Amino acid sequence: MATLELVNLSKRYGKKVWGAKDVNLKVNDGEFVVFLGPSGCGKTTTLRMIAGLEEVTEGKVIIDGKDVTYLEPRKREVSMVFQSYAVWPHMTVYENIAFPLKLKKFPSEEIDKIVREVAEMVKIEELLKRFPSQLSGGQRQRVALARALAVKPKIFLMDEPLSNLDAKLRVKMRTELKAIHHKTGATTIFVTHDQSEAMSMADRIIIMKNGRIEQVGTPDDVYFNSANVFVAGFIGTPPTNFFEMEVVRQSGRIHLKNEHIDIPLNGKNEKIVESYSKNKIIVGIRPENLLITNNKDKAIFTEKILVVEPQGSHQIIAVDLGEQIVKIVVPAFPKYNPDEMINVTFDSERIMLFDIETKSRLEEY
Repeated sequence: MATLELVNLSKRYGKKVWGAKDVNLKVNDGEFVVFLGPSGCGKTTTLRMIAGLEEVTEGKVIIDGKDVTYLEPRKREVSMVFQSYAVWPHMTVYENIAFPLKLKKFPSEEIDKIVREVAEMVKIEELLKRFPSQLSGGQRQRVALARALAVKPKIFLMDEPLSNLDAKLRVKMRTELKAIHHKTGATTIFVTHDQSEAMSMADRIIIMKNGRIEQVGTPDDVYFNSANVFVAGFIGTPPTNFFEMEVVRQSGRIHLKNEHIDIPLNGKNEKIVESYSKNKIIVGIRPENLLITNNKDKAIFTEKILVVEPQGSHQIIAVDLGEQIVKIVVPAFPKYNPDEMINVTFDSERIMLFDIETKSRLEEY
């Protein structure tokens, strides 16, 4: 397999529009890295520059210590799986998988051995004589995966390969892709806008916005230690609840307050705000870290339930706090009902504090 390094990698369209800007990243040998972000954030543009399918405006692509920025795609020793599968309709499954090996002039016996090995790995060994028109979408995607694996690339690139599959099959294929990665140890770059895919599959997630990297980290890093408001709001379902609060110092204690909420601080959060010079702050609380309590004195607010969204294993409760919808994740039982009054407290160790201007996460100094 291989290492990958991106150095100030940038792509400009015209004079002013940057598809990607100053992307710096090191990917370790055998690592499974996921580029995650909303549409238009630059993740696919970056992937295509790695593959050589998009011309680089500035910066470098380095594979195993070799600068490949201006090499043709076929000379980079990478394989790519596209969202649209891109299997050849006039060839059988066997011929689709074998084709890139024939181009590399592999002996027939070796081609046959490799085709059957990768077909077994992606569980399509019974389909080798069929044509793509005789296959389901999931089966065609497996053919594309097998074809990419067959050439044993240094780097395996995947551009939203599961997005055309139905929800149940996507979940199944996530597990199988992760198992394939475990078997092959292939250095893999995977692009998606689906945070569930990213969280369940990645060794590290690269979160992008407007062509730039916002945060690089493990799934736990980006979830529990979000670098800024964008990351905290993008990762998690339902998304993080954000509150703009006043910093109030009273009776030797620090409270964060707005019209509806009063949060007394203690421990590390109090220390963070002690050294914060501004009088406004953004508080982020994930829905699972808001808790319903019978003790009204411990509540940070009391409000009427707007709607309840049953999810089987849990419930999502929405309340209308002023003009803001706040969501709370609670266990499946006891059941709650619209118009029921609830007292809401929070897990004090799990709140996130962000600078009111920069929107960056505040940490203890």
